[in-house]
Amino acid sequence: MILMGSFLTIVLSIVAFVFILGIIIIIHELGHFIFAKRAGILCYEFSIGMGPVIYKRKKGETTFSIKAIPIGGSVSMAGEEISNEVVKIDSNIGLFLEGSKVSKLILDEKMEAPIRGKVTKIDLYGKEGNPLYIDIIDETGKECHYEVLRDAFYIFNEKQEFQIAPYDRSFESKTLLQRFLTIVAGPTMNLILAIFIYLIYWIGMGVPNYQSTVIGTVTDSYPASYYLEEGDKIISLNGTSITTWNEFSTKMTNLAYEGKTTAEIVVSRNDTNYTFEIKCATIINSCGLTDLNITVARNADLNVSGLQVGAVALNYASTPSDSEIVIQNGDIITRIYIDKSLSTSGSASFDNIIDIEEDVISWERLLSIFNDLDVANVYFDFYSQSEGKMIMYSESMTPIRTYGNELLSNQRIEKLIVMIGVSPTTHFSFTGVITNSFKSFWSDFTLIFRTLKLLIAPSGVRQVGVNNLSSIVGIFSMITQYVTLGFFPVLMFAGLISVNIGVMNLLPIPALDGGRIVFLLYELVTRKKINKKVENTINNVMFILLMVFFVYLTFNDILRIFK
Repeated sequence: MILMGSFLTIVLSIVAFVFILGIIIIIHELGHFIFAKRAGILCYEFSIGMGPVIYKRKKGETTFSIKAIPIGGSVSMAGEEISNEVVKIDSNIGLFLEGSKVSKLILDEKMEAPIRGKVTKIDLYGKEGNPLYIDIIDETGKECHYEVLRDAFYIFNEKQEFQIAPYDRSFESKTLLQRFLTIVAGPTMNLILAIFIYLIYWIGMGVPNYQSTVIGTVTDSYPASYYLEEGDKIISLNGTSITTWNEFSTKMTNLAYEGKTTAEIVVSRNDTNYTFEIKCATIINSCGLTDLNITVARNADLNVSGLQVGAVALNYASTPSDSEIVIQNGDIITRIYIDKSLSTSGSASFDNIIDIEEDVISWERLLSIFNDLDVANVYFDFYSQSEGKMIMYSESMTPIRTYGNELLSNQRIEKLIVMIGVSPTTHFSFTGVITNSFKSFWSDFTLIFRTLKLLIAPSGVRQVGVNNLSSIVGIFSMITQYVTLGFFPVLMFAGLISVNIGVMNLLPIPALDGGRIVFLLYELVTRKKINKKVENTINNVMFILLMVFFVYLTFNDILRIFK
């Protein structure tokens, strides 16, 4: 059954991954496509994915295709190429006529054509609005002049054809505003999609009723599940009257920073008040320690006084090798050592170790310690029950580097949390749905800028690097985690991805939409178009660099999966 469950999770993750990325890419490219068509730009191809084509169908002027690798997409528009010269002077060409005008130009010398000859003069661009034409010397030596239809085709071979793109159908012929709208429409559609996703999320989940103190849900395996029930109304917390859920949340947050992990809660149930003293679950986000989800039963025979830790976030330290010593789920902490010398720069200095004098025997003490701590290396004495022996502090021990206050604040993560596992009731509120949707959107929209701020922080205090970024493999790994939580968490994650793709594409980086917007701004200021060859060279070089960076991130993600 476990194997079947894992298999089902993988299948659902793959479906969710392809569907989410597919919709986001389609919406993005649809934005470009719609505004390109509105501007009268000839669109050769609308493609989803990269690599070999697995399906294609032509509708009107455009070929719609799906490619094998579900990453990215594109709308191929006339005028994006460096040169429009497909047919050159002195080339041998075949012609098909529709009436008196050329409808097909045959470039394959082996293909039959009713008219063949050598090109002497040609204009298939018509930049000044002139008719398109081609002059040839036919096989009899006669000089012939033919007007060319504006929707004629180049025929490269029996399977490949390409529509002629006159100047008035090209991207470069359009006004600055039309080109700007065509470029910006892609990422804008992603942002609009994200808002739509958030609206669905909050309509489906319901808006938390923060004006009430009635408990809507009690989470299994959390402390409240042993005492409280859905429908209980919270009356007071630690002797203080509670009238709204916001008050309750604020006071629970304050408990963590006061170094308290016990909550005395009075609730009303069936018109009777009950008082419960609840030991809260504790999470210390700055170092990744918690007493939640302990998977290793404590061995009473060890007779050790200390704290057993649960779901340790090992990513808070360097990825350990087999020879390194790190705290794991189920280990028992007995003592703590702190090195603050890394709060600015440099390597570990063991002369600066601060030995906390008393044994660490309570989560309250840990809360107090980490509340006063910013960036530091933290070492522990602890029992590893799998070894059945004490592992003492030594210089070979792998420290946990705490996440600093700035990083946690930047990412809007509470440094310290105590919780009992209850949530408020929800209700439908039109105003609440709109407000929460735009709050979610703004939080995710600004996330990338907050992350960029961390990436460019001075090296001595930087705690986030490119190794912390994720590729498509990392996104799939995260989707796998969200799938286990249900539909709405997956939906919220899809909104985050859509926002990120929209914002990333607006960054002023060549090869991205934002880079093309920069070229348009240059044109607006200088009243001169940037040389097409220069623009394409810059875009191509940056595209190669981005692909190399993408491969690097993918490699890191794969290493994380197998470690």
